[in-house]
Amino acid sequence: MKTAIVYATKYGSTKKAAEIIAEKLSNCTLIDIHALPESFDEYDCVILGSYVHMGVLQRDIRAFALGQIRLLLQKKLAIFVCCAFPENAETYFNNNIPPQLLKHASACEALGGEIDRSRLKGMDRMVARMVLKADHAKGILRTFSLHDDKIEAFVDKLTDGAATV
Repeated sequence: MKTAIVYATKYGSTKKAAEIIAEKLSNCTLIDIHALPESFDEYDCVILGSYVHMGVLQRDIRAFALGQIRLLLQKKLAIFVCCAFPENAETYFNNNIPPQLLKHASACEALGGEIDRSRLKGMDRMVARMVLKADHAKGILRTFSLHDDKIEAFVDKLTDGAATV
C-alpha cells in the first residue's frame, strides 16, 4: 500500500511525528502541505497530520480536508494531530474535520507534542508560559512530548496490527 503523509508543522513536532510514522510504514511519502503534488492517484492511503493551535488545526490542512473530501473518501484515510492537550482530541477532530471524513478514517489520534520553549515566538511563548505557570500552581508538572504508545496504536490501526516494515 502506497501512503502519502500530508502534514503541516509550525515548530517541527508534527513533521517529527510524520517521519516516525513513515519509518514504521512501508512505501510512504512525506508531503508538506505547502508542496502538494498534482495528483494523489498513485496513493492508496492518505494520512493527514497537523498541529493544533488554540484548538484549531492548521488552516491549509483544514482547507485540504474540506476541498478534497471526494478524493479522501476514495482512499484509506487516517488523521493525527500534535498538541499539548491530547485529552481534548475528540473536540479538536470534531471541530476541524468534516464528519464524513472522521467516520471514514481508519485512525484518528492525538500524538502529544513537543514544546521547545526556546523556539517559541511571541504569543505562543506567552501562552506556553501561562499554561505551565497555572499547572505548576495546581501542583501539576506537565511535560510535552510525542507519545510513542499513541504513535504505535495509530500505526497498528492502519496496518490492522500486521507487522510493519
